[in-house]
Amino acid sequence: MSQLPDISSADWLTRPETQHLLALLNGDGGVTRAVGGCVRDTVLGHATHDTEVDLATSLLPDEVMARLQAAEVRVIPTGLEHGTVTALLRPDAATPWSYEITTLRRDVETDGRHAQVAFSDDWAADAARRDLTINALYADADGTLHDPLGLGLDDVAARRIRFIGAASQRIEEDYLRILRFYRFHFTLAADQALAADAVAACSQAAAHIAALSGERKQAELLKILALPEAASAIGAMQAAGLLAPLFGAKSPQGYGVSRLEKLAAKCDDAILRFTSLFETAELAMQAAQTLRLANKQQARIAAALTPSAHIENADIRAALYFDGVATLRDQAHLALADGGNDAAKVDFWRQLLQQLEGYEKPVFPLNGATLKQAGIAEGPAMGALLKQLENWWVAHDFPPLAALQDELQAQLENQSS
Repeated sequence: MSQLPDISSADWLTRPETQHLLALLNGDGGVTRAVGGCVRDTVLGHATHDTEVDLATSLLPDEVMARLQAAEVRVIPTGLEHGTVTALLRPDAATPWSYEITTLRRDVETDGRHAQVAFSDDWAADAARRDLTINALYADADGTLHDPLGLGLDDVAARRIRFIGAASQRIEEDYLRILRFYRFHFTLAADQALAADAVAACSQAAAHIAALSGERKQAELLKILALPEAASAIGAMQAAGLLAPLFGAKSPQGYGVSRLEKLAAKCDDAILRFTSLFETAELAMQAAQTLRLANKQQARIAAALTPSAHIENADIRAALYFDGVATLRDQAHLALADGGNDAAKVDFWRQLLQQLEGYEKPVFPLNGATLKQAGIAEGPAMGALLKQLENWWVAHDFPPLAALQDELQAQLENQSS
């Protein structure tokens, strides 16, 4: 790059909290710089005032903690074995600033999931252990840029996403870098061809993805699924053989990338995009559990892929009441993404989506206490009667309480006769 960009006025860099930390950690034998995404995104013009800031320092972790604690900065030893602490500025604010501060490192031993590191004061060695050239950029407090490998700035300018050195070696150090490569490519360079050597190395190492923790895989995948180019990213990952080891579940007909492509054009919800990849709730749940998705997210996925008996019976009133707006909206988006030539089906789901807007679920006016006052003993029979009355109430378009009480009396008389 012939002329270095000027990032000295970047919001995140001029933020008082950032400057305060850098002042505390520089001088007296210490050199501390911003590193990685905040620098990269600023050069690209993507950074904002809220951009997260990571710092790299020549200071050992104990010295970092000592300096921050002496200045009454709240510091958390989040990963001391890897040289990382987290500083919290404005900890009592609604949105505190969190800074990860990591001592310069070099890898001693890696197994694709964990790394043993040695602390260092060598900026080039620290840069060389990072994953992608675009992430090996550093900036001083005044915005002076440092590109120790001499590759990052040119690659950022060209939007060229490539591993540092041999792709296979970088991937062997941490197999999560496979997913990170696809995320960064389809975030920053979706209109360009994937680096052939990187794709080959990712494909060759695909099986190792299965050994990564579900939480780490989930975090990267959901970021990919939230991208505007999510369908292209997932399609490229499928072509490289990454989805089966990632999900731990395989559909006989592959994954629904074409359905994802249609859905993504209308919906940016990462969980629903994930759901669209699977033919059945069973397959989706296997993958959701592999990725350690939250129970609430798993329940949503299962509901979206479970056919509604009310819909099959064309009973929209009951579907709205019993299945709920959120589930029906998910099902409608999936059904419309399926496409097909069934115009009546497409029209049905489009109309249903319109009906969901502004829908308020009526409140069933009876409960156990009401039935107890009517002489019904608590137990399974009471529960069955309540459910029967609720079904009647919904089927009759939610009549007033008086009509429901008449129905209750009629049913009690039928039971006694």
